Amino acid sequence: MNDRVYNVLFICTGNSARSIMAEGLMNHLGGGRFKAWSAGSHPNGTVNPFALKTLAGWHIPTDGYRSKSWDEFAQAGAPTLDFAFTVCDSAAGEVCPVWPGQPLTAHWGVPDPAAVEGSDEEKARAFMDVANTLKRRIELLLASRMNSLAPMSLQRQIERIGRRQADEATINVLILCTHNSARSVLAEGMLNELAARRGQAVRGYSAGSEPSGRINPFALEALQNVGVDTSEFRSKSWDEFSRDDAPPLSIVITVCDSAAAETCPVFFGGSGGAPLKTHWGYPDPSRAEGGDEGKRRAFELTRQAIGFRMLQLLELLDVPEVVKTADRSSIQAVLDSIGGS
Repeated sequence: MNDRVYNVLFICTGNSARSIMAEGLMNHLGGGRFKAWSAGSHPNGTVNPFALKTLAGWHIPTDGYRSKSWDEFAQAGAPTLDFAFTVCDSAAGEVCPVWPGQPLTAHWGVPDPAAVEGSDEEKARAFMDVANTLKRRIELLLASRMNSLAPMSLQRQIERIGRRQADEATINVLILCTHNSARSVLAEGMLNELAARRGQAVRGYSAGSEPSGRINPFALEALQNVGVDTSEFRSKSWDEFSRDDAPPLSIVITVCDSAAAETCPVFFGGSGGAPLKTHWGYPDPSRAEGGDEGKRRAFELTRQAIGFRMLQLLELLDVPEVVKTADRSSIQAVLDSIGGS
């Protein structure tokens, strides 16, 4: 388990609104794993009251915030920074001081809610919209497996997170296998792990038509060996994903031949219509011979094969404009070709 605390600085020229909200959100959501501060190149000396009201709306304490200079974080005794994010375009164009620790940097620009004119209600809505964008970006960073990523990969990831738009919906993928105990569980774990490492808004789920009610321990072991948290995994029915409150699905993938031949329930899709369905079959590793060691090898090979295909899927989904503008038949063809690789 990685007990390291990551230090983060959010920068905006005046340090009165956007960077203040980012500081509060990171400290609230970080669960003690992250410590955040905010600062500005030309702090205006006051904190915007709408920024504090927005934080209070999430039950985040609002005491102690102040508008301060980024020079405080370049002095001797300043915290050693791991990340420095600019959240306004003017700050992104400025020459920053030399930060202790040589942190990774990225631009997470958001519109200035303080520039919105109108009623207090309209201003409050603008602050909430910006805070929601910052919150989602912070959540993507928190989901990352930073201790397992090389600095170059982590740099690309935080830059990708900064390009994420507020209205970019999470792409939900359901992976099916009859008993939901091994192959589909491996696929769910690998998809979510790889998406978190890459900072992509993709969420995997798994289910089965006849769930066994238990997950094969070799599947859990194979996932744990690559750092996947399996504490909340469970064997579940595909009926959960046909309910009114189920997440809208973009893609359904069957990973065992028996599931591919079954008649699925009606799954709800997003705005693009019914989810696309494809079959990526794998042999059942639980039937491997050679005792426990033979099964471990089979599960590890299956995990690797699934991971390779999930990475291809994420590469496809990494260009939202292409996914939005391509016709369904083209995307279907790519999905089917991944299953044949």
